[in-house]
Amino acid sequence: MIRHVPTYQLYGEDPERTERFWLHCESIPERSRLHEWEIRPHRHEAFFQILYISHGHGEALMDGAYRPFSQETALFVPPGAAHGFRFSRDIGGLVLTVLRDRLDRVAAVDRHVAAFLAAPHIVPLASGDGRDAADSLVRLGAEIQGHGVGRAAMLEALVAASLVGVVRASGRREGQGELPRDRDQERIERLGALIGAHFREHRDAAFYAGAMGISTAHLNRILRAATGCSLQQLLNRRLVEEARRDLVFTFLPAQSIALALGFPDPAYFSRFFRRETGMTPGEYRKAERAALRF
Repeated sequence: MIRHVPTYQLYGEDPERTERFWLHCESIPERSRLHEWEIRPHRHEAFFQILYISHGHGEALMDGAYRPFSQETALFVPPGAAHGFRFSRDIGGLVLTVLRDRLDRVAAVDRHVAAFLAAPHIVPLASGDGRDAADSLVRLGAEIQGHGVGRAAMLEALVAASLVGVVRASGRREGQGELPRDRDQERIERLGALIGAHFREHRDAAFYAGAMGISTAHLNRILRAATGCSLQQLLNRRLVEEARRDLVFTFLPAQSIALALGFPDPAYFSRFFRRETGMTPGEYRKAERAALRF
């Protein structure tokens, strides 16, 4: 029985060294070799992980039990899930550690994706959608190491592509077929792009509905059916995600974070943040930074 599972930022790593990152990538042998090919049970509250196994085999602790995996497999670990790994000495592949707000953005616009991403999974990638997912993961690892034009935008896109690719690979393997696509789903995806471009401007619901050529009431009906949230709730969630990230992973004062997020009055930002999270920005920063230490 596992009596205590520590919570780390990265497994066995000093939080101060990785204070400002949102995406971290390294080879699996690079870290597992340091721990005799076994990563003991632990969890990450602020991050999710995807491991791409290109060679070798091993066992993954998921849902309280060790489960076997082999090459050409993705291991998905959501925030808060206890996990550990035992690797063969010929293991190959990479591990991606990503700030959880990227996961929340992808999950917010599709209930099928959200349901998958809420739990750990072992997903074979040997064929079909799995190969697409593997290609995205390999490209993501290469992009992190490079310095190409538009690198930040490409990383954002490849993280989303990798996540959805793994979900689709799991769906096909389980006989669920392709994720359904319809007009409303396409509208939700378009809305996600619009929110990403304009959320700091604090536009009202009529702006987004007008940009999509539908009424505000119709847009809210679509969103509630697909996500359970109204448009205003999605907008508030995006603002809170950005605020949380900056409070924990930068040293910017709350006033600067407020201004960067389009709040001209820091006092209003503080009230907004407390209403959405139950804590002031200062309280949240203190609590989350303390939780990252071990």
